[in-house]
Amino acid sequence: MLDKFAARDTAVHRLDPAAKTVAALAVILATVLVQRDHLLALAVIAGALALYHAIGRIPVQYALKRLLIVSPFALAIVVLFPLFEPGRAVWSFRIGSWALSISDAGLLRAAHLLSKFVLCVWTTLLLLATTPFHGVLGGLTRLRVPRAFVVQLAFLYRYLWVLMDEMMRMRRARAARDGGQGPWRLRFRSHAGVVGVLFLRTYGRAERIYWAMAARGFDGTLPAAELQRTRTQDVLFLIGVLIAAGAVVAGDRLAYG
Repeated sequence: MLDKFAARDTAVHRLDPAAKTVAALAVILATVLVQRDHLLALAVIAGALALYHAIGRIPVQYALKRLLIVSPFALAIVVLFPLFEPGRAVWSFRIGSWALSISDAGLLRAAHLLSKFVLCVWTTLLLLATTPFHGVLGGLTRLRVPRAFVVQLAFLYRYLWVLMDEMMRMRRARAARDGGQGPWRLRFRSHAGVVGVLFLRTYGRAERIYWAMAARGFDGTLPAAELQRTRTQDVLFLIGVLIAAGAVVAGDRLAYG
């Protein structure tokens, strides 16, 4: 679950969800604005996130496991930079008739992009790990995020687990019929059929849920618990994060031009 440890009682858990959301966006923006191949500024951001992680008492394995789930998407791109970025070759090898080399500039560029990816994902994980999902939705509502977007997020979080259970039952049913054996073309058709049937079932379930809610007076607004009020410590936390993020970006620009 995304907010498995969000019910804990620590200093960062008690902060206003809206303030934490804005702070997370500021950290992500500062990470993105760090200039190319400047790892020192990223190290400062990583240190701040590590401090927040420690205060929130979030298990390291929890963050690493979820980071590894999404890392293949970044690695698929990052792995190409050492091979195609011009620079001094640090290692050369051959694959058949192709002569490839890994450059020092490519390794530095790959490390920079991978570090940015890790920091942005880590920031998002810490926000969700220290804030209940309904608190995140309440914070987005207070930040005047469009209501349709907030409602869609609420439905996604509520029914994601239902769809996952549905998918697992369909996979078990398919495995009971063909055992996952046979030529790859047949297996591909089988997997594609599961995806297609899941989409149709999802569409039908969503329509039934909507008509059931409309019959009960649903007007596009979900009932929500009382929204948390912004306190002095929340304002101080947000101001501190904004100043720190701005200082990192400004210092990076001044140091490297």
